[in-house]
Order: sequence, then structure tokens, then C-alpha cells
Amino acid sequence: MSKRTLLGATLILALSGCASMLPPSQDKLASLPVVEFPAAPPAGEFILKLPAGKPIPTRVLIEGSALASGADQTLNATLPRDLYIHQRWASEDGKNWKPVKDLLDIKIAISLPSDEHPKPGEIRVTVDRKEAK
Repeated sequence: MSKRTLLGATLILALSGCASMLPPSQDKLASLPVVEFPAAPPAGEFILKLPAGKPIPTRVLIEGSALASGADQTLNATLPRDLYIHQRWASEDGKNWKPVKDLLDIKIAISLPSDEHPKPGEIRVTVDRKEAK
């Protein structure tokens, strides 16, 4: 393979990656069905709406070969406002879309009992809304 062909292939891959950084067009988004969680989604693409004030069940599963027994529990959280999700994109009004990472800051921290943490283990999930810049 020549250097020119390799350079061309690299450029095409780089540009295709940039294309996924752009939100879908308004026309495309307007044509997609909006499914309100927890309703069953249709086949194909859709927009998932997480409605404000309604429980969002989240399963917490603790398992592994180092455990004699694990745990499986479902916890519920609610949102203060609607949230629309399509692939890696999110919107609070269904019209203005941002990458999810630009709208929400999600952190997960796990503490296990140890000499530095001599208390029960803790799994902490923090979901903060990023303020508009």
C-alpha cells in the first residue's frame, strides 16, 4: 500500500469520526418516534424520553467469583425535567441537542470496607447537570 493510499484511508476514517460528532439533522430527529420510558421501543431508531418526576428504575448488581453471595436490587431515581436521548445525544426540550457528556456529568465511585474505609461499602452515582456555557 502506498503512502498516498494510507494517508487517504486515514483521512477518511478521521472524517467519518467527525461526522458522528454532529447531531442528527432536525428533519431526521423530527421523523423519529418518541418513546416515553418505560414503554417498549419500536424496531429501528427512536428518541427515548425520560419524563420528569417519574421513577427511572436502575438495577444495581453485585456479583463475582470472590463473593459467597451477591446482591441484586432495583433503585428508583427521578429527574426534575424531561430528558430526551438519541444515541449519544441528549436534549431537555426535544429540539436543542448536545452530546450527553456536554449536558450531564456522571461520576461513579465505589468504596469497599478496608483499613482506610472501615465502614460498609458504598456505590455512589452522582449525576449533575452541566450548566450552559
